[in-house]
Amino acid sequence: MNASVKTYSSAAPMPRIAFMGPMGVGKTTAIRALCGDDMVASDVPNLDRQAHAKEFTTVGAEFGQIDLGDGEFVQVCGCPGQDRFDFLRQWVVSASVGVFVMVDANAPDAMQAAGALLAEAAAAEHPPLALVLSTRPASAATMQGFADGLQAAGHGVVPVLQVDVRKRADVLQALGVLVSMLSLRSESP
Repeated sequence: MNASVKTYSSAAPMPRIAFMGPMGVGKTTAIRALCGDDMVASDVPNLDRQAHAKEFTTVGAEFGQIDLGDGEFVQVCGCPGQDRFDFLRQWVVSASVGVFVMVDANAPDAMQAAGALLAEAAAAEHPPLALVLSTRPASAATMQGFADGLQAAGHGVVPVLQVDVRKRADVLQALGVLVSMLSLRSESP
């Protein structure tokens, strides 16, 4: 993937993209699809089975690095989905140039969850660009209704993409869209 992203030397920080969303939406899976085993994970056994039935859960920031080609790299960082870790999520978002807000567009609370995370990102001192990823299959009408609902709720025009977080190509495509958005932003006066 070749994109117009500033090249960073080892002395300069890499641009960071944050993955945020509710517990169990696929943040760790997306980062693992991008980075394979070359990622720092923070999964532990899930003790809160009432919130989600998954076996493991993320309790810290997860990191990986993606080579975009031509010496350009971007760091990806996953945030825990539980509200008790909101301080960590806010720190990661504050150090990110872009965020993926990940939800299941079919879930009854998806609009509320996405809206709260978009508002949290927008409240950062230097708000990152946001892209919403629906991580479960949804109809075109559901996806359009979801995007329209976010705009009607005052979040502006936020791109909403459907992504299979298990497929590297899908996550890379979403990353390409976000990198293109960042490139356009950096070219704006």
